[in-house]
Amino acid sequence: MLQLESELKKNQFSHFHLIYGEERYMVRYYKNALIKRLTQPEDEMNRTFFRNQDIVETQIAEAAQVLPFFAERRLLIVEDSRFFSKSNEMTDYLESFPDTTYLIFVEQEVDRRNRLFKWFHKNGCVTECVRQPEKMLKEWVAGYAKKAGKAISVSNTERLLERAGTDMELLSHELDKLIGYAGERRIIEEEDILAVSSGLTVSKIFDMIDAVATGQKETALRLYHDLLANKESPMSILYLFSRHINILLQMLECMGRGMNKNELAGKCGIPPFTVAKYTRQAQLFARNDLLKMLKNRVEYEEMCKTGQMTDQLSVELFLIQALTNS
Repeated sequence: MLQLESELKKNQFSHFHLIYGEERYMVRYYKNALIKRLTQPEDEMNRTFFRNQDIVETQIAEAAQVLPFFAERRLLIVEDSRFFSKSNEMTDYLESFPDTTYLIFVEQEVDRRNRLFKWFHKNGCVTECVRQPEKMLKEWVAGYAKKAGKAISVSNTERLLERAGTDMELLSHELDKLIGYAGERRIIEEEDILAVSSGLTVSKIFDMIDAVATGQKETALRLYHDLLANKESPMSILYLFSRHINILLQMLECMGRGMNKNELAGKCGIPPFTVAKYTRQAQLFARNDLLKMLKNRVEYEEMCKTGQMTDQLSVELFLIQALTNS
């Protein structure tokens, strides 16, 4: 059991929490669970949020010294500071925090060699939220549906995972749509999955990458515009595209080691029944071409964030560059 799970169960909490990892659904879940337990919903006076990379250590340290107002605790929540992947002086301030102050860091990536990470690992509670294995996801999907008064079979759960992927954020959105689509019916059927997810993002991303591999420019761009029509944001599409490319890179590496289907699924974070599809697709690419796409993705995302071009244009140019292998 995770230390954080144990703390939530016992209602006894460390003063210092770090929550991070690629499974953003679980990151958000644990963050909200801690906030709910450590403060009252209406108590905004004893809760302070710090967001973005421009946070200064002294700002957090000063806020930590403020005593709670008619409450037991004061809670600081720091998001996306990148303090755990770069040099900083945050560690120097932590020892002087009063016992009434609780601190939660929420990050995307960390460097385990980082001084602050080592301090949290020793003195606080560190929770890494990783992609969940297929067995756990099946149980979670069933539980999610049950809470809404619905039921979904194992085979239809596998069908949903095949089309939606293993990202819990995306799965939760698809489940919400399925629950609404089913209406008063208790059972979620395969027809519901096919109807609701006919333009599903992950499925189309897979087809887009097939089109890129075979040089079908018109098909790739058509699929991209289909996703836009389905209300997917360009940056979300770019993120999923690059995540898929990362999976293909892992597949190539693991296939070279002679791993079997279950080993490939576990290492790459995909359901075993999708291994054949990913294997076939990975074999269409050279490793260097996949690495080049990831590099280009970072460059176009940066141009979008700095206002040099719109998000839609940056993704379209990324796709064209991928199709021309330039």
